[in-house]
Amino acid sequence: MQRVALKGLCIVLLIFLLIGGTGYGQSLGDAARANRKQKGAAPAKVVTSDDLVAPPTQDTIQLIPGSSSTGQGTLVAPGRGKHGYSVILLDASRFVNGGTIHITITMGDGESEASFDLYPQGLPLPSEGLPNSLANAYNVRSGSGGKINYRFAHGTVFQFAAEGSWNAKAGTTNTYSFVVDVDSQSTR
Repeated sequence: MQRVALKGLCIVLLIFLLIGGTGYGQSLGDAARANRKQKGAAPAKVVTSDDLVAPPTQDTIQLIPGSSSTGQGTLVAPGRGKHGYSVILLDASRFVNGGTIHITITMGDGESEASFDLYPQGLPLPSEGLPNSLANAYNVRSGSGGKINYRFAHGTVFQFAAEGSWNAKAGTTNTYSFVVDVDSQSTR
């Protein structure tokens, strides 16, 4: 009985405080403005690149049995010994019994040579040092092409990572396009 009476008293007090608070008439915005006036000039906001650029989203290409897909991108040379990959996901999950992925790359006429690496999905990509990719095409010259072929045992998603070559001056760029398909024995 005492608990019920105590609970009822708490509810009545809460309602009283809520009604009394709404009668006061100052909004949260009004209180913030008044607070800023008391403090004087507000400190300058520091703008960083995080405020200006949304985090990149990875493009995904769904690989379909019996057809090829295309993609393109821009790459930047990261500097000797460093990595700055641009990544496109290649979804080969429909190839449940595996197959061989074929990627044919065509370089643009930009200043940077290029390097391409194929990694499994979810593997954190290196930021420096020698890469340990599944397959690769390194030092692909401007205006030329390269190929990557990789045999896989079951349906999976790959990270197709592109960057400027270590032989190129850091910050130089180029464009590339590619065609990708998968040879397989059987699919879902």
